[in-house]
Amino acid sequence: MVTEILIHDGENVTAGQPLIRLDGTLLDTELAIVEGQYFEILARRGRLEAERADRENIEFPQELIETAAKHPQLKTMMEGQTSLFRARLDTLRQSIGQLAKQAEQVQSQIGGVDAQMEALKQQRSFIEQELRDQRSLLEKGLAQAPRVLALEREAARLDGMLGETTAARARAVTQLAEIDLSRLEKSASRREEAETELRELGYRELELAERRRSLIERISRLEIRAPVSGVVQELQVTTPRSVIRPADPILFIIPQDRPLVVAARIATINIDEVHPGQKVVLRFSSFSSRTTPEIDGTLSRVSPDTLVDQATHIPYYRAEVTIPASEVEKLGELALIPGMPVEVYVQTGERSPLAYLIKPLSDYFTRAFREN
Repeated sequence: MVTEILIHDGENVTAGQPLIRLDGTLLDTELAIVEGQYFEILARRGRLEAERADRENIEFPQELIETAAKHPQLKTMMEGQTSLFRARLDTLRQSIGQLAKQAEQVQSQIGGVDAQMEALKQQRSFIEQELRDQRSLLEKGLAQAPRVLALEREAARLDGMLGETTAARARAVTQLAEIDLSRLEKSASRREEAETELRELGYRELELAERRRSLIERISRLEIRAPVSGVVQELQVTTPRSVIRPADPILFIIPQDRPLVVAARIATINIDEVHPGQKVVLRFSSFSSRTTPEIDGTLSRVSPDTLVDQATHIPYYRAEVTIPASEVEKLGELALIPGMPVEVYVQTGERSPLAYLIKPLSDYFTRAFREN
Protein backbone atom coordinates (compact mmCIF):
# COMPACT_ATOMS: atom_id res chain seq x y z
CA MET A 1 0.00 0.00 0.00
CA VAL A 2 1.27 3.47 -0.93
CA THR A 3 1.93 5.88 1.94
CA GLU A 4 3.62 8.77 0.13
CA ILE A 5 4.01 9.93 -3.49
CA LEU A 6 7.07 12.14 -3.90
CA ILE A 7 6.89 12.97 -7.63
CA HIS A 8 4.39 13.88 -10.34
CA ASP A 9 4.00 13.30 -14.05
CA GLY A 10 6.52 15.19 -16.15
CA GLU A 11 8.95 15.76 -13.28
CA ASN A 12 12.68 15.39 -13.89
CA VAL A 13 14.26 12.91 -11.50
CA THR A 14 17.82 11.79 -10.90
CA ALA A 15 19.08 8.23 -10.50
CA GLY A 16 18.51 7.02 -6.94
CA GLN A 17 15.93 9.68 -6.10
CA PRO A 18 13.00 8.42 -3.95
CA LEU A 19 9.77 8.30 -5.95
CA ILE A 20 7.16 6.43 -3.89
CA ARG A 21 7.11 5.06 -0.35
CA LEU A 22 5.11 1.95 0.52
CA ASP A 23 3.63 0.99 3.88
CA GLY A 24 6.06 -1.14 5.89
CA THR A 25 4.26 -1.40 9.24
CA LEU A 26 3.90 -5.18 9.15
CA LEU A 27 7.45 -5.71 7.92
CA ASP A 28 8.85 -3.36 10.56
CA THR A 29 6.98 -5.25 13.28
CA GLU A 30 8.18 -8.61 12.01
CA LEU A 31 11.75 -7.32 11.74
CA ALA A 32 11.64 -6.04 15.33
CA ILE A 33 10.55 -9.49 16.55
CA VAL A 34 13.17 -11.31 14.49
CA GLU A 35 15.95 -8.94 15.53
CA GLY A 36 14.97 -9.29 19.19
CA GLN A 37 15.35 -13.07 18.91
CA TYR A 38 18.48 -12.79 16.79
CA PHE A 39 20.37 -10.44 19.11
CA GLU A 40 19.28 -12.44 22.15
CA ILE A 41 20.94 -15.46 20.57
CA LEU A 42 24.09 -13.41 19.90
CA ALA A 43 24.17 -12.38 23.57
CA ARG A 44 23.68 -15.98 24.71
CA ARG A 45 26.35 -17.14 22.29
CA GLY A 46 28.83 -14.69 23.79
CA ARG A 47 28.13 -16.04 27.29
CA LEU A 48 28.27 -19.69 26.23
CA GLU A 49 31.52 -19.22 24.34
CA ALA A 50 33.05 -17.66 27.45
CA GLU A 51 31.85 -20.62 29.56
CA ARG A 52 33.16 -23.12 27.04
CA ALA A 53 36.59 -21.48 27.03
CA ASP A 54 36.67 -21.00 30.85
CA ARG A 55 37.18 -17.27 30.37
CA GLU A 56 36.78 -14.71 33.12
CA ASN A 57 34.77 -12.28 30.95
CA ILE A 58 32.34 -12.39 28.04
CA GLU A 59 33.46 -11.27 24.59
CA PHE A 60 30.21 -10.35 22.82
CA PRO A 61 30.04 -10.45 18.98
CA GLN A 62 31.02 -7.16 17.37
CA GLU A 63 27.69 -6.95 15.52
CA LEU A 64 25.84 -7.02 18.84
CA ILE A 65 28.13 -4.40 20.40
CA GLU A 66 27.68 -2.00 17.48
CA THR A 67 23.90 -2.42 17.42
CA ALA A 68 23.60 -2.10 21.21
CA ALA A 69 25.24 1.32 21.00
CA LYS A 70 22.06 2.54 19.28
CA HIS A 71 19.48 0.42 21.12
CA PRO A 72 19.47 0.59 24.96
CA GLN A 73 17.32 -2.54 25.25
CA LEU A 74 20.16 -4.58 23.78
CA LYS A 75 22.52 -3.21 26.42
CA THR A 76 20.07 -4.45 29.05
CA MET A 77 20.04 -7.85 27.36
CA MET A 78 23.85 -7.98 27.40
CA GLU A 79 23.92 -6.97 31.06
CA GLY A 80 21.47 -9.78 31.83
CA GLN A 81 23.71 -12.35 30.17
CA THR A 82 26.73 -10.91 31.99
CA SER A 83 24.93 -11.21 35.34
CA LEU A 84 23.96 -14.79 34.54
CA PHE A 85 27.55 -15.54 33.55
CA ARG A 86 28.85 -14.12 36.85
CA ALA A 87 26.27 -16.01 38.90
CA ARG A 88 27.03 -19.32 37.18
CA LEU A 89 30.77 -18.71 37.53
CA ASP A 90 30.40 -17.88 41.23
CA THR A 91 28.33 -21.03 41.77
CA LEU A 92 30.98 -23.11 40.06
CA ARG A 93 33.75 -21.52 42.08
CA GLN A 94 31.87 -22.08 45.35
CA SER A 95 31.24 -25.70 44.46
CA ILE A 96 34.87 -26.23 43.51
CA GLY A 97 35.93 -24.36 46.65
CA GLN A 98 33.87 -26.70 48.83
CA LEU A 99 35.47 -29.68 47.13
CA ALA A 100 38.88 -28.13 47.70
CA LYS A 101 38.12 -27.83 51.43
CA GLN A 102 37.00 -31.45 51.50
CA ALA A 103 40.23 -32.40 49.76
CA GLU A 104 42.22 -30.50 52.39
CA GLN A 105 40.37 -32.31 55.18
CA VAL A 106 41.00 -35.70 53.60
CA GLN A 107 44.63 -34.78 53.03
CA SER A 108 44.88 -33.85 56.70
CA GLN A 109 43.31 -37.19 57.63
CA ILE A 110 45.89 -38.98 55.50
CA GLY A 111 48.62 -37.09 57.31
CA GLY A 112 47.18 -38.17 60.68
CA VAL A 113 46.91 -41.78 59.55
CA ASP A 114 50.50 -41.71 58.32
CA ALA A 115 51.66 -40.45 61.72
CA GLN A 116 49.60 -43.09 63.50
CA MET A 117 51.06 -45.80 61.25
CA GLU A 118 54.56 -44.62 61.97
CA ALA A 119 53.92 -44.76 65.74
CA LEU A 120 52.42 -48.24 65.48
CA LYS A 121 55.38 -49.44 63.46
CA GLN A 122 57.78 -48.17 66.12
CA GLN A 123 55.75 -49.84 68.88
CA ARG A 124 55.70 -53.05 66.87
CA SER A 125 59.45 -52.84 66.45
CA PHE A 126 59.97 -52.43 70.21
CA ILE A 127 57.61 -55.32 71.00
CA GLU A 128 59.37 -57.52 68.47
CA GLN A 129 62.77 -56.81 70.01
CA GLU A 130 61.49 -57.46 73.55
CA LEU A 131 59.74 -60.61 72.37
CA ARG A 132 62.97 -61.99 70.94
CA ASP A 133 64.76 -61.33 74.22
CA GLN A 134 62.04 -63.00 76.32
CA ARG A 135 61.96 -66.05 74.07
CA SER A 136 65.72 -66.39 74.41
CA LEU A 137 65.46 -66.17 78.21
CA LEU A 138 62.54 -68.60 78.19
CA GLU A 139 64.67 -71.16 76.39
CA LYS A 140 67.30 -70.78 79.13
CA GLY A 141 64.67 -71.01 81.86
CA LEU A 142 65.19 -67.45 82.95
CA ALA A 143 61.78 -66.04 81.84
CA GLN A 144 58.17 -66.98 82.42
CA ALA A 145 55.92 -68.24 79.60
CA PRO A 146 52.99 -65.91 80.45
CA ARG A 147 55.25 -62.95 79.83
CA VAL A 148 56.12 -64.24 76.35
CA LEU A 149 52.45 -64.88 75.59
CA ALA A 150 51.54 -61.36 76.68
CA LEU A 151 54.14 -59.88 74.34
CA GLU A 152 52.89 -62.04 71.47
CA ARG A 153 49.30 -60.86 72.10
CA GLU A 154 50.50 -57.22 72.06
CA ALA A 155 52.38 -57.81 68.81
CA ALA A 156 49.25 -59.32 67.24
CA ARG A 157 47.17 -56.35 68.44
CA LEU A 158 49.63 -53.89 66.93
CA ASP A 159 49.60 -55.82 63.63
CA GLY A 160 45.82 -55.56 63.59
CA MET A 161 45.92 -51.83 64.23
CA LEU A 162 48.49 -51.40 61.47
CA GLY A 163 46.21 -53.26 59.08
CA GLU A 164 43.22 -51.10 60.01
CA THR A 165 45.27 -47.94 59.67
CA THR A 166 46.56 -49.01 56.25
CA ALA A 167 42.99 -49.67 55.10
CA ALA A 168 41.85 -46.30 56.45
CA ARG A 169 44.64 -44.59 54.54
CA ALA A 170 43.65 -46.37 51.34
CA ARG A 171 40.05 -45.25 51.80
CA ALA A 172 41.18 -41.66 52.35
CA VAL A 173 43.35 -41.72 49.23
CA THR A 174 40.39 -43.05 47.22
CA GLN A 175 38.15 -40.33 48.63
CA LEU A 176 40.74 -37.69 47.69
CA ALA A 177 40.87 -39.01 44.12
CA GLU A 178 37.07 -38.90 43.91
CA ILE A 179 37.06 -35.30 45.10
CA ASP A 180 39.64 -34.32 42.49
CA LEU A 181 37.58 -36.11 39.84
CA SER A 182 34.45 -34.24 40.94
CA ARG A 183 36.28 -30.95 40.58
CA LEU A 184 37.31 -31.84 37.04
CA GLU A 185 33.82 -33.11 36.18
CA LYS A 186 32.16 -29.89 37.31
CA SER A 187 34.38 -27.81 35.03
CA ALA A 188 34.02 -30.29 32.18
CA SER A 189 30.25 -30.47 32.63
CA ARG A 190 30.01 -26.69 32.37
CA ARG A 191 32.00 -26.72 29.13
CA GLU A 192 29.96 -29.61 27.69
CA GLU A 193 26.67 -27.91 28.51
CA ALA A 194 27.90 -24.74 26.83
CA GLU A 195 29.01 -26.69 23.75
CA THR A 196 25.63 -28.44 23.47
CA GLU A 197 23.71 -25.18 23.76
CA LEU A 198 26.00 -23.52 21.22
CA ARG A 199 25.26 -26.23 18.67
CA GLU A 200 21.53 -25.80 19.19
CA LEU A 201 21.82 -22.01 18.99
CA GLY A 202 23.88 -22.22 15.80
CA TYR A 203 21.01 -23.59 13.72
CA ARG A 204 18.56 -21.07 15.14
CA GLU A 205 21.01 -18.22 14.59
CA LEU A 206 21.43 -19.12 10.91
CA GLU A 207 17.67 -19.26 10.43
CA LEU A 208 17.08 -15.90 12.11
CA ALA A 209 19.99 -14.27 10.28
CA GLU A 210 18.51 -15.30 6.94
CA ARG A 211 15.02 -14.09 7.92
CA ARG A 212 16.50 -10.80 9.10
CA ARG A 213 18.46 -10.34 5.86
CA SER A 214 15.34 -11.05 3.81
CA LEU A 215 13.22 -8.61 5.81
CA ILE A 216 15.83 -5.85 5.58
CA GLU A 217 15.99 -6.35 1.83
CA ARG A 218 12.19 -6.21 1.53
CA ILE A 219 12.03 -3.08 3.67
CA SER A 220 14.70 -1.44 1.52
CA ARG A 221 12.41 -1.97 -1.46
CA LEU A 222 9.54 -0.14 0.24
CA GLU A 223 11.08 3.10 -0.99
CA ILE A 224 10.92 2.98 -4.77
CA ARG A 225 13.84 4.90 -6.28
CA ALA A 226 14.57 6.03 -9.80
CA PRO A 227 16.87 3.52 -11.56
CA VAL A 228 18.02 6.20 -14.04
CA SER A 229 17.79 9.93 -14.47
CA GLY A 230 14.96 11.08 -16.69
CA VAL A 231 11.39 12.34 -16.94
CA VAL A 232 8.47 10.68 -15.16
CA GLN A 233 5.63 9.63 -17.44
CA GLU A 234 2.38 7.71 -17.06
CA LEU A 235 2.34 7.75 -13.27
CA GLN A 236 -0.30 5.18 -12.34
CA VAL A 237 -0.48 5.96 -8.61
CA THR A 238 -1.92 9.33 -7.70
CA THR A 239 -3.23 9.06 -4.14
CA PRO A 240 -1.86 7.67 -0.87
CA ARG A 241 -3.23 4.36 0.42
CA SER A 242 -3.49 3.08 -3.15
CA VAL A 243 -2.81 -0.62 -3.56
CA ILE A 244 -0.22 -1.77 -6.10
CA ARG A 245 -0.79 -5.21 -7.54
CA PRO A 246 2.17 -7.46 -8.36
CA ALA A 247 3.65 -6.95 -11.85
CA ASP A 248 1.56 -3.82 -12.49
CA PRO A 249 3.57 -0.87 -13.89
CA ILE A 250 3.77 2.07 -11.50
CA LEU A 251 5.36 4.67 -13.76
CA PHE A 252 7.77 5.05 -16.65
CA ILE A 253 11.00 7.04 -16.65
CA ILE A 254 12.27 8.33 -19.97
CA PRO A 255 16.08 8.52 -19.69
CA GLN A 256 17.59 11.89 -20.59
CA ASP A 257 21.26 11.14 -20.10
CA ARG A 258 21.60 8.25 -22.54
CA PRO A 259 22.07 8.10 -26.33
CA LEU A 260 18.82 8.14 -28.29
CA VAL A 261 17.71 4.72 -29.48
CA VAL A 262 15.17 4.19 -32.24
CA ALA A 263 13.26 0.89 -32.38
CA ALA A 264 12.44 -0.37 -35.86
CA ARG A 265 10.77 -3.38 -37.42
CA ILE A 266 12.36 -5.29 -40.28
CA ALA A 267 10.33 -7.55 -42.53
CA THR A 268 11.39 -11.17 -42.45
CA ILE A 269 12.10 -11.19 -46.22
CA ASN A 270 14.71 -8.45 -45.75
CA ILE A 271 16.57 -9.88 -42.78
CA ASP A 272 19.34 -11.39 -44.94
CA GLU A 273 20.34 -7.87 -46.02
CA VAL A 274 20.45 -6.39 -42.53
CA HIS A 275 23.15 -6.66 -39.90
CA PRO A 276 24.48 -4.53 -37.00
CA GLY A 277 26.84 -1.74 -38.00
CA GLN A 278 24.98 -0.66 -41.13
CA LYS A 279 24.28 3.00 -41.73
CA VAL A 280 20.68 4.16 -41.68
CA VAL A 281 18.81 7.33 -42.61
CA LEU A 282 16.00 8.57 -40.37
CA ARG A 283 12.99 10.65 -41.35
CA PHE A 284 10.59 12.04 -38.78
CA SER A 285 7.08 12.08 -40.24
CA SER A 286 5.80 14.13 -37.30
CA PHE A 287 7.84 17.11 -38.52
CA SER A 288 7.56 18.98 -41.79
CA SER A 289 9.47 17.09 -44.50
CA ARG A 290 10.40 20.36 -46.21
CA THR A 291 12.09 21.92 -43.20
CA THR A 292 13.27 18.87 -41.26
CA PRO A 293 16.56 17.34 -42.39
CA GLU A 294 17.23 13.64 -42.56
CA ILE A 295 19.68 12.46 -39.92
CA ASP A 296 22.08 9.55 -39.95
CA GLY A 297 22.29 6.71 -37.48
CA THR A 298 23.81 3.27 -37.03
CA LEU A 299 22.06 -0.09 -36.77
CA SER A 300 23.28 -1.29 -33.38
CA ARG A 301 21.24 -4.42 -32.75
CA VAL A 302 19.00 -6.94 -34.50
CA SER A 303 16.92 -9.47 -32.59
CA PRO A 304 18.21 -13.06 -32.96
CA ASP A 305 14.72 -14.38 -33.72
CA THR A 306 11.39 -13.14 -35.02
CA LEU A 307 8.74 -11.46 -32.91
CA VAL A 308 5.02 -11.43 -33.69
CA ASP A 309 2.80 -8.36 -33.69
CA GLN A 310 -0.08 -9.13 -31.32
CA ALA A 311 -2.56 -7.13 -33.41
CA THR A 312 -1.67 -8.17 -36.97
CA HIS A 313 0.06 -11.48 -36.16
CA ILE A 314 2.74 -10.56 -38.70
CA PRO A 315 6.27 -11.71 -37.78
CA TYR A 316 9.14 -9.24 -37.80
CA TYR A 317 12.68 -8.68 -36.53
CA ARG A 318 13.27 -5.92 -34.00
CA ALA A 319 16.17 -3.59 -34.69
CA GLU A 320 17.68 -0.75 -32.67
CA VAL A 321 19.28 2.35 -34.16
CA THR A 322 21.57 4.70 -32.24
CA ILE A 323 21.76 8.38 -33.14
CA PRO A 324 24.93 10.38 -32.45
CA ALA A 325 24.47 13.64 -30.55
CA SER A 326 25.92 15.55 -33.50
CA GLU A 327 23.08 14.30 -35.70
CA VAL A 328 20.42 15.21 -33.13
CA GLU A 329 21.74 18.78 -33.13
CA LYS A 330 20.66 19.06 -36.80
CA LEU A 331 17.05 19.10 -35.62
CA GLY A 332 17.60 22.36 -33.81
CA GLU A 333 14.70 23.21 -31.53
CA LEU A 334 12.66 20.19 -32.61
CA ALA A 335 12.29 17.84 -29.64
CA LEU A 336 12.27 14.07 -29.99
CA ILE A 337 9.60 12.47 -27.83
CA PRO A 338 9.38 8.76 -26.92
CA GLY A 339 6.80 7.00 -29.08
CA MET A 340 7.24 9.38 -32.02
CA PRO A 341 6.99 7.58 -35.41
CA VAL A 342 10.22 7.36 -37.40
CA GLU A 343 10.93 6.09 -40.90
CA VAL A 344 14.15 4.06 -40.98
CA TYR A 345 16.00 3.40 -44.22
CA VAL A 346 18.80 0.85 -43.99
CA GLN A 347 21.61 1.26 -46.50
CA THR A 348 22.14 -2.33 -47.64
CA GLY A 349 24.54 -1.52 -50.50
CA GLU A 350 25.19 0.62 -53.58
CA ARG A 351 23.86 -0.09 -57.13
CA SER A 352 24.44 1.58 -60.45
CA PRO A 353 21.54 2.97 -62.54
CA LEU A 354 21.83 -0.05 -64.84
CA ALA A 355 21.47 -2.39 -61.84
CA TYR A 356 18.22 -0.69 -60.90
CA LEU A 357 16.88 -1.43 -64.41
CA ILE A 358 18.10 -5.04 -64.57
CA LYS A 359 17.19 -6.09 -60.97
CA PRO A 360 13.41 -6.63 -61.57
CA LEU A 361 14.09 -8.61 -64.74
CA SER A 362 16.73 -10.83 -63.08
CA ASP A 363 14.41 -11.49 -60.16
CA TYR A 364 11.68 -12.56 -62.62
CA PHE A 365 13.91 -15.06 -64.39
CA THR A 366 15.22 -16.41 -61.07
CA ARG A 367 11.68 -17.22 -59.94
CA ALA A 368 10.74 -18.62 -63.37
CA PHE A 369 13.66 -21.05 -63.48
CA ARG A 370 12.97 -22.12 -59.89
CA GLU A 371 9.33 -22.90 -60.73
CA ASN A 372 10.35 -24.93 -63.86
